[in-house]
Amino acid sequence: MGANDRQKWNQKWAGREVGTSHSSSLVKLVTDHVAGEKRLLDVAGGGSSDAIELARNWFRVTVVDVSDVGLSIARDNALMAGVDISTIEADLDSDPFPAGPWDVITSANFLQRKLIPSMIDALVAGGWLFIVVATVTNLERHERPGRQFLVEPGELPALVTGMEIVHHSEAWRENGRHEAHLAARKPPTTTPTPRSPTPAFLTSQD
Repeated sequence: MGANDRQKWNQKWAGREVGTSHSSSLVKLVTDHVAGEKRLLDVAGGGSSDAIELARNWFRVTVVDVSDVGLSIARDNALMAGVDISTIEADLDSDPFPAGPWDVITSANFLQRKLIPSMIDALVAGGWLFIVVATVTNLERHERPGRQFLVEPGELPALVTGMEIVHHSEAWRENGRHEAHLAARKPPTTTPTPRSPTPAFLTSQD
């Protein structure tokens, strides 16, 4: 990411004016596993309609993106849809990852492997991470996204070290792309149960 990425995405979203016209596979993946009313961070979701659909499902959505134009589109679409979202403009190559803590973090059609540990750290104990990203198999039918933006077969679960893999699948989807879908949960913290004092009669040396 960076200035060049900001310019590229600003040009892309400015040309579309209203962002994408349909949500990705992400919304169904999330709502199949988690109910709303949770703090959700959508990573690189500016211009996408995913944030709007997730807000319609009662999630408290914040979108972080490098593109100020994409975020402006997201806010305008939320206003038209009658839902509330928050936005953060940040270059995640150099700016701190939004600290949260977040109940849910989502990422669709965006791959930056080095960010995944930060996503996991920003989750509450028991929080959820959802990722939708095309695999290299997608190149069999589509030239884009380029290989650098794709995961290898079976790679995605290995990137979320320490998480419980609740769902992982790779297949040709209804949108015509070969995608990996991941739902993973951060282990809840457990507090050891205090041990009751040993009754005196059991410690007697008589």
